[in-house]
Amino acid sequence: MSLEEQRNKLLKRLDALKLFPNNNEVRILRSRTQKALERLEKQTKVTVAPEPKVSKRSSSLEKYHRYIRLIRDNFPDLKYLDIRRQFGKRKRGQEVSIPDAIWQNPSP
Repeated sequence: MSLEEQRNKLLKRLDALKLFPNNNEVRILRSRTQKALERLEKQTKVTVAPEPKVSKRSSSLEKYHRYIRLIRDNFPDLKYLDIRRQFGKRKRGQEVSIPDAIWQNPSP
């Protein structure tokens, strides 16, 4: 018997138990049927490993810091913080001491 047929059979049994008065035996049968239905539902569910969450923020920050580190490799005398400040000034259109060629292609 397939899982769907078993599920339908258990649901029919639960509906049939509604016809009887709510005494102790009917409650026991109802709870057993309900538990069997829950076990069947667990069998039908496929356990899939959750995919790791990749947020835009972390990936974009990784790219940003990798870019800053590449520029720092070309200018070892400047501190990381100074390069970040100059990057901010450059984005605002102000003059910075690092040439535009380095900002466009920081790889050596």
